[in-house]
Amino acid sequence: MANRSRLPLIILVLVLAVLAAGFFYIWPRLEGQAPEIALDKPVTHLGRSQRVYLRVSDQGRGLAWVRVTLEQQTKRGMIFNQQFDTPAPPIASLKLMINPLEHGMSQGPATLVVEAGDRSWRNWMNGNVARREFKVQVDTAPPRLGSLTQVLHLNRGGTGLALYTVNEADARHGVQVGQKVFLGYAPWPDKPNTKLCYFAYGTGLPANQKVEVWAMDPAGNAAVLPLNVRLRWKNYRQDKITLSEDLMQKVAMRFPDLIPADRTTPLARFIWVNEDLRTKDHQQIEAAANHSQQYQLWRKAFERPLGAPKAGFGDQRTYAYLGREVSKSVHLGADLAHTERSPVQAAARGIVRYAANLGIYGNCVILSHGQGLATLYGHLSQIDVQPGEEVKRGQTIGRSGATGLALGDHLHFSVLVQGVFVNPAEWWDPHWIQDNVLLRFKDAGLPLPLPPGETQSGS
Repeated sequence: MANRSRLPLIILVLVLAVLAAGFFYIWPRLEGQAPEIALDKPVTHLGRSQRVYLRVSDQGRGLAWVRVTLEQQTKRGMIFNQQFDTPAPPIASLKLMINPLEHGMSQGPATLVVEAGDRSWRNWMNGNVARREFKVQVDTAPPRLGSLTQVLHLNRGGTGLALYTVNEADARHGVQVGQKVFLGYAPWPDKPNTKLCYFAYGTGLPANQKVEVWAMDPAGNAAVLPLNVRLRWKNYRQDKITLSEDLMQKVAMRFPDLIPADRTTPLARFIWVNEDLRTKDHQQIEAAANHSQQYQLWRKAFERPLGAPKAGFGDQRTYAYLGREVSKSVHLGADLAHTERSPVQAAARGIVRYAANLGIYGNCVILSHGQGLATLYGHLSQIDVQPGEEVKRGQTIGRSGATGLALGDHLHFSVLVQGVFVNPAEWWDPHWIQDNVLLRFKDAGLPLPLPPGETQSGS
């Protein structure tokens, strides 16, 4: 009788155990969190071959399927459709190449639709479903370019100015010379499709480099327009310098805290300064010089600093030791010597982008004059300005000296176009400025691209 009286209790316990086991087995499979859908990189436009990076994840039962479609009015193109086998992956990283034309899409708005389902038992075993829509603009037409300049006369190591039009105001644009890309500016608010770009033909380039206006719109469509350039080839001075132990020791003593410890000989130290440190300095100079403004801060030829020329722009220097060539460098500025600690004045109105010690250039100031144009003042004994300060033409910014790789008091003066050193003699020459800059604006019917509120008659 006692056993019979316990039977209902045993049955109840067994039923509860089965229900508990079923609950713990089924409940996780009924999780209600839908998959998450995200773009790794924002997409606003679709061109002819647009890469789209999608990340779809499900932290519950894992992904069952993912589908991507492109929709435009009544058109619907299947981009991606995949069912996942078990065990279901928690994350799917998709790299899709989308060409809207292959799916019959036209220019204009469209919707990129991403749907995903998981392996949850909810919704009658259909799982949780997520859907996200991304509004995009289908744009498969490249920008249209037009040149406002017929012929560009350009010197090796010199500066050029291109004026051109791009029909898409939001396209990236500029001028490409060989492998170097110069970014353009749009400084006329009432003419958003009219652009300008200062560019350089570097001293290290061969004579046959292509010079082209380029543009790329947000959809990745690109266009190029060759410029009619007539290059004047210039052969720069060749100097051969014989290194002595004394000279190499003097150079090394200038940078005791910078030269690596494994450069144990005077020659190894000299080569590191002349090549490795010089390269590092030029990278820092390019970064500072590229921090520029949309507008032109200067109005006439740059003021030439005081002093007699001691070395010229583009001088090719070959260094020899014990009868063999050991190193080379190019002098990318003008060395001007006056009296010791002479006042150094700004060549034009500008904004200070750098004012500190800079390797072989010693105490150095870099001024930005707008639209990628900058000047550099090196070997200073004293700096009188601060980064971010605006200076006037002729304002004293420091004093000449012999800091850095300088063996006597002088000023090293350089002009740069988007980080590329160019011949400063052009920018000192009023005739060159008139013919190659000011008249180009006039011939194109454009005012000087000055800051807002300033007039051409201003000082």
